[in-house]
Amino acid sequence: MMVNTGLNKKYQFENFLEKDGNALAKKESLEVVKNLGLKYNPFYIYGKSGSGKTHLLQAIGNKVLENNPEKRVKYISAKNLLENELEIQKVRDAKIDLLIVDDIQVLGEKDILIQEKFFNLFNSQHINNRQMVFSSDSEPDQLKSVHPHLIVRFKWGMTACLTSLEK
Repeated sequence: MMVNTGLNKKYQFENFLEKDGNALAKKESLEVVKNLGLKYNPFYIYGKSGSGKTHLLQAIGNKVLENNPEKRVKYISAKNLLENELEIQKVRDAKIDLLIVDDIQVLGEKDILIQEKFFNLFNSQHINNRQMVFSSDSEPDQLKSVHPHLIVRFKWGMTACLTSLEK
């Protein structure tokens, strides 16, 4: 099954603006690429708007495909993924090797049924050592209206904070 990656090729590690506030997150991102599904799963990046979260997420996906073109990689906004339970099921059925979900805080706006479907997707990915990478505007414990079981799972791997690139 062919997967539409959703990635933008312009987002690469080579053109990521590295500063003191994001150097560790970049280093950890490269570890995810090298140890897909085995280390830092899930990898959860949070920070304010403009801190480079989307760039880093997509750089991970692009580097994985550069190194392993046969891998199934999917970048999707949480809004689009959580639109309806059918979309979640499609992603689950595609057996994605690297699932990248941007703005996961949107999960808190969804009803318990959608959160449960996402919980099942998360568990399926994790049990099968399929990598997950999430971004959010806040750390897991600060997510509003997200089921506690999901918050616990977001903290299973590595959490990295990006500080804003603005002065």
